[in-house]
Amino acid sequence: MLKKIIGVLSALFISSSTIAKNEEPLLKLIPDNRVQMVAEGYSLDCVDFVKKSFNIELDYTNDSVLELEPILDNLSKYIRGKGMPDEDRIEYEKMFGFYIGETYRRNHSDVVWGDVYINEVKYWAIGREDNNQAIFWPVANVAKRIALGKEADIAVYYKALIE
Repeated sequence: MLKKIIGVLSALFISSSTIAKNEEPLLKLIPDNRVQMVAEGYSLDCVDFVKKSFNIELDYTNDSVLELEPILDNLSKYIRGKGMPDEDRIEYEKMFGFYIGETYRRNHSDVVWGDVYINEVKYWAIGREDNNQAIFWPVANVAKRIALGKEADIAVYYKALIE
């Protein structure tokens, strides 16, 4: 089931990125300042966790997102091999996902946090402020990375997003 959801998300990401600026968005972002506040809190948790656990200083630069890939790779291998309670796994997904999203938002002033609905399921997303086009949903991308392993490499994904 998770692989099916991830496949749908991947397909929607590809199709949504081809929309012209003035067309109606395929995936409409519903801006929400509450998501912004949650994202800021979880991203700070990520900075603290990574500093304490790995002695890596995250600084909200695009390069700092790339430093998360080895950490996510180890986390993915651990969870897929030994398991982890869902509530703990979800906390990691939020912490790393919101850090990635906050980094993107801080480096691209024309985007905001909000919600996007895909098949009636709500996802936290980053989208364009001018037309409410959802761009990506980083927490779901981290969930995909953990579930699928290296084939859902966050560094490759993020580099493609910022180029």
